[in-house]
Amino acid sequence: MSRNATPFSGHAERRATPRKPTALLAFALNSDGVRFPCQVRNISDRGAMLEFLGQHATMVENAFDLVLADAKVRYAVKVIWRKERTTGVQFCLEQE
Repeated sequence: MSRNATPFSGHAERRATPRKPTALLAFALNSDGVRFPCQVRNISDRGAMLEFLGQHATMVENAFDLVLADAKVRYAVKVIWRKERTTGVQFCLEQE
């Protein structure tokens, strides 16, 4: 391998916008009012990766409100993927 070559990681980046690492505290709010605390591990203008405690990642609905604890900001999101304690969500655009 040449010195300028980069090793193949086997992972293709599919995101259209860059992610920013964070440690924001938040909670997922299901339609029935049940809250699941989480941490926003990274965020972009289109979505975020959330980390939950225990099995909470599997207990959130496929669409829920993500509420940031400190900023009092709420996003309508839908689940794109789930893996163990983490969940990838996409922000839902408001219909005008």
